[in-house]
Amino acid sequence: MGITAAFAYSAGYRVNLTHSAPSGLWRVVPVELAAIQRGELVEVCPPPARIVSLMSERGYLSSGDCSPGGVTTLLKPVAAVAGDRVTIRRGNPAEVNGEPLPNTTAEQGIPAWPDGTYPVQPGQVWLFSTYSPGSFDSRYFGPVPLVNVRGRASPVLTHGNPGDMTLRSKQQ
Repeated sequence: MGITAAFAYSAGYRVNLTHSAPSGLWRVVPVELAAIQRGELVEVCPPPARIVSLMSERGYLSSGDCSPGGVTTLLKPVAAVAGDRVTIRRGNPAEVNGEPLPNTTAEQGIPAWPDGTYPVQPGQVWLFSTYSPGSFDSRYFGPVPLVNVRGRASPVLTHGNPGDMTLRSKQQ
């Protein structure tokens, strides 16, 4: 069984059991980092933010090969790319270019990214999942360096609608 799982992982197959994305089988393939666009689903290592360590210590993130911190990768939609503007205001949904994203209000009791409007810099993305209000994403850990992106993710066999993870906004 272990050999089969290792082979499947090396072939890009991932099993998602979290509430941040539809549960089931996903496939991750390499992606040209400069070609990543808003709306794409990616496998990513979270940035080295204090909140990532805190969530790992509390058992909300599994162990994995992302460093620093030794946490697992996350499956998230790209909501903002270089040139976009992200607004974070405690108690409100995150906004990309002035458009509020549903289900992105930070939960009470979890330290959120500081309030402000942030221009997305070259070499970074912001990740927000609209699939679940409890998603652990950029509302907590902020921008993510593009080099943290491991690949583009697509559903193979899932329960739930992957299209609900992100807004296909008119800004694309």
